[in-house]
Amino acid sequence: MSLRELRASWRRLLFFFLCVAVGVGAIVALRSVIQSVRIGLMSEARGIIASDVLVQTNRPWTPDVRKRVEGILADAPVVARSESIETPTMVRAERGNDVARMVELRGVESNFPFYGTLKLAENHEYSHALLANHGALVGPEILVQLGVAVGDRLLIGGQPFTIRGVIEKEPGRRVGAFSFGARVIIDLADLRSTALLGFGSRAGYQILLKVEPDGVSGLTSRLREALRDDFVSARSYLALEDDIGEDLERAENYLSLVGFVIVVLGGVGVWSVTRVFVRQKIKSVAILKCLGATTRQVLATYVAQVAFLGIAGSLLGVALAEIAMRSIPASVAASLGGVAYGLTWSAVLQGVGVGLLVSLLFALVPLLEVRRIKPLLLLRDVQVARSLIARVDFVQVATGVIVAAGLVIVASWQAASVVAGAIVSGGFAGVALVLYGAAWLLVRATKPLANARWFPLRHAVLGLRRPGNQARVILLSVGLGCFFVLGVRALQQNLIAEAVIDLRQGSADLFVIGIQMDQVDGVREILTRHQNGDASARLVPTLRARVSAVRGREVNLESFADVRGRGSLAREYTVTYRPSLEQNEEVVAGEWWPPEPSRLPAEQLVSIEQSIHERFKINVGDAMRFDIAGRPFEAKVASVRRVRWEDARSGGFMFVFRPGVLEQAPHAFVAFVRGPNDTAGRAKLQYELVSRFPNITAIDARDVLARIRAVVDNIVLAISIVGGIALASGVLILIGAVAMTKFQRVYEAAILRTLGASTRLLGTMVALEYSALGLLAGIIGALGALVLSWAVSKYLLEIVWRPSPGLLTAGTILTAALVAVVGVIASVDVLRRKPLGALREG
Repeated sequence: MSLRELRASWRRLLFFFLCVAVGVGAIVALRSVIQSVRIGLMSEARGIIASDVLVQTNRPWTPDVRKRVEGILADAPVVARSESIETPTMVRAERGNDVARMVELRGVESNFPFYGTLKLAENHEYSHALLANHGALVGPEILVQLGVAVGDRLLIGGQPFTIRGVIEKEPGRRVGAFSFGARVIIDLADLRSTALLGFGSRAGYQILLKVEPDGVSGLTSRLREALRDDFVSARSYLALEDDIGEDLERAENYLSLVGFVIVVLGGVGVWSVTRVFVRQKIKSVAILKCLGATTRQVLATYVAQVAFLGIAGSLLGVALAEIAMRSIPASVAASLGGVAYGLTWSAVLQGVGVGLLVSLLFALVPLLEVRRIKPLLLLRDVQVARSLIARVDFVQVATGVIVAAGLVIVASWQAASVVAGAIVSGGFAGVALVLYGAAWLLVRATKPLANARWFPLRHAVLGLRRPGNQARVILLSVGLGCFFVLGVRALQQNLIAEAVIDLRQGSADLFVIGIQMDQVDGVREILTRHQNGDASARLVPTLRARVSAVRGREVNLESFADVRGRGSLAREYTVTYRPSLEQNEEVVAGEWWPPEPSRLPAEQLVSIEQSIHERFKINVGDAMRFDIAGRPFEAKVASVRRVRWEDARSGGFMFVFRPGVLEQAPHAFVAFVRGPNDTAGRAKLQYELVSRFPNITAIDARDVLARIRAVVDNIVLAISIVGGIALASGVLILIGAVAMTKFQRVYEAAILRTLGASTRLLGTMVALEYSALGLLAGIIGALGALVLSWAVSKYLLEIVWRPSPGLLTAGTILTAALVAVVGVIASVDVLRRKPLGALREG
């Protein structure tokens, strides 16, 4: 019976099959990609940090810390050790041009790396001898940017280094890590001989350890415990495996949850198809029961049919996922370390399982209407029979509750979180209820138009009120699809707006960092000269500080260990001192200090950023102790500032101190300047800075912006693909919903044609009906997307929310037009069908 039903009804059920396939394909492909990446990265975990254990700090090793580290390592099963130092700096070619570029410089010893392979271009083999006598290995970008080649010399820290090779792959540099420049590797002793590691440098100091396998965890724990108050961290490849696994598992679960949402959209279509299908089969089921078939047999027939379609659609989804995996460009795989992509059995089994479960769960409630079809219904009018089986009974309600619980379980399974599954299911149900209620209000609100004089409008309104009309289903499917697509697009615009640095006329777009106190006048002179005498360069003093204690009315942290228990409060901050507020700041609590204190203040004051006040309950009047340049320093909170971080170049500091004390401490400066507009002028400015002051680093905001845009473009591409899949699912559901109502329209269209209605008139009626549904679905979906983008921006991403009215308006209009066009196209055969055949069948 199931096979016979499929042969007779396959055209009606085709879109059900496709909806399941699209959703399952999304789940399988997304999970397989993430799992493939995780397997590839986890297998090279040691190579990612180039050691078993990595000890690192962003401060020079003090004799006391070094002594304690050596004491711990002396008793540990350490097989070998190596040291490394990393620091950003500027480099330029010794001859040929005046271009300077920022790089990430790393000094290594002869036994680097312990794990992984330092691969060079053209299959050259790496040897530390390449770095001897001021040799250097450079990233391929340097060759293009500076116009140099292997054998040429670079000036690094004022000293010449000969390029001896081009880096193709480097162990110890995490895959996908963002950086401000290309990598340059030199010998550690040569790095120490330069002036790049003086006070104010932003260097990172590392000790790489090769350890016996059974001693990795114990050594890491001992180092962390002994050095936790000295701003020294220790991590092992085991922890890195956990980090990578957790990060990728979150991504896998999130993307699979998106795939689940797409499958649920298909499930709405399954419910729609099954509901209408059962009502079309009233006479057939009644005849079967007259011939002795039991309700259980009939129900089993249709459940088997749904299960078959669910499995077949899922298998098609697996095939689509395989095609997608084979379509991944080789460049993408190479960027992630040459990971071999392919379908994983766990992803395939999960995708097929979800497709089958969703198909059965959504079809079960409408299929239960078969129970109330009696043989006597053969003698009744079809519409009366449909109204009788449409009544909901207790069994259907109880089954609906079980189905809802099943969907929550499946969602939780996909998200690996009961809370996340419940939230997604609850949010989906909330939007669905709003859409379902809106359909009821639409029918009510348009009731007076049933008496309109314009014939197409009058009959379009009557079509909305037709028994068995799919208005609710269309609103539900299109509204959810619109909500999802517009939501991710609005969020995408917020992310792009947050990432983009405004380069308006007069604002700074070049930042010079690492300026020492005795270099201030020389740097200011160079910057002012390149600005044609315009003194637009601002030099801001900066120091590095950590919060080591807080004493206040809401929180009392007596030691750095207590501060560390508050999470990010213990991190190292860049702080400054100045007499006045910047343009992007305003005081929201307390008072700002006088711009020019008449004498050295007896009590130091500090202004904190608003998020510090809100997250850690630090208030005006509280006392804070800081560790600045290795010395304790106390200050009283004088005010709380709100900072507009989108314009952070004017004052993006969490802590600002009153002038009068910190000037005596050794510190560095950062210059904010509007660089020349032409490329040659910018290169000349950077060249002059680096050649005169080798320790200085200039960050060109335009280069940084290009990198940020590249990252954002990848995010946009991923969002667009997922949104496109959701949109495709919504369109499939819409086509199916319209197709399933054709049998009701055929007889009506035949009557109207007999009475003189033209194809154009019938098409206008259909277009008006579906335009109203599409417009309402678009409005509700756009409003939901507005709320979604606001909530995610504010509470999850913590970025400035921008409502994107143009996008939401355009999305609403396009949704209405799409629904109208699809509705008319799907109804073409009904509108053009000859009336005689339909009247005979009726």
